Amino acid sequence: MTAPDPSTPVPSGRIEKLSDGYALAFDRQFDYPTAYIWDVLTAPAKVAAWLGRLSPGWEQGSAYRLDRQGTEVTGTVLQMNPRSSLQLTWEDDLGDESVVEWQVLDSEGGALLSFRARSDGADFLTEGAAGWQDILDAFASVAAGGQPGTGFALDTWLALRDAYAEEFGISPTMGTLHGDTILFERWFDAGAREATEAINDSTATLAIGAGAEVEVDDTADGSRAVVRQPLPAGGGDAPALLAAWHMALDDAALRLQGGTPHADSRRLAALRSFYGGVD
Repeated sequence: MTAPDPSTPVPSGRIEKLSDGYALAFDRQFDYPTAYIWDVLTAPAKVAAWLGRLSPGWEQGSAYRLDRQGTEVTGTVLQMNPRSSLQLTWEDDLGDESVVEWQVLDSEGGALLSFRARSDGADFLTEGAAGWQDILDAFASVAAGGQPGTGFALDTWLALRDAYAEEFGISPTMGTLHGDTILFERWFDAGAREATEAINDSTATLAIGAGAEVEVDDTADGSRAVVRQPLPAGGGDAPALLAAWHMALDDAALRLQGGTPHADSRRLAALRSFYGGVD
């Protein structure tokens, strides 16, 4: 048997399907008192080291803002039980909102940190799983008295994203730029023929797709599409093209669910800004 490659990222969390959406779930055991883990979780100076600069602080019923190295997260603290639990809304710069909850529990002479992030849909779910794993690794480093690392390299993060996708059967969402080619992979709950038609209709509506290579293959439970779109000569506006393809594939999924896509310039602009900030 071939030994696993130690450099290959392995999911340490779970993606759980709920009756009304999805949850990301992580549980980390620490050999420290619960009071200490609570301090790392809530003290603004400690939060700045592993999550981002927090303003003004966690306070039940109050809004907060997190500066995460140039990206902003906002929300409201829904519940805060000292040394026990913290629940808040988490709204990113795309306007997507989830409910995040930490619990700090006595366990095995130390503390168990339980993390759950709940969302209505699967958009960016595998990407979020990889991102939160990275954040919780940073939390562990700060709790141990060290400095958080620089985070996963993009290739490692993408490999972890794909590992979550395969293990839990959830489609990746985000596109990437490889040299001068845009790459997306999306999974659909429909056969390849229907998915291809939906993608063609969506790209025609957004006037994109010229020169793109789109491969759609049937799978046991639907289909998988891989899109390769060369950038125009001179590079063009890569974030804008990534945003347009992202929206086209979202619209294709909506068509396959029986919905009717509508023009959303605000969402398109938010996606362009998002891709413009991806290294």
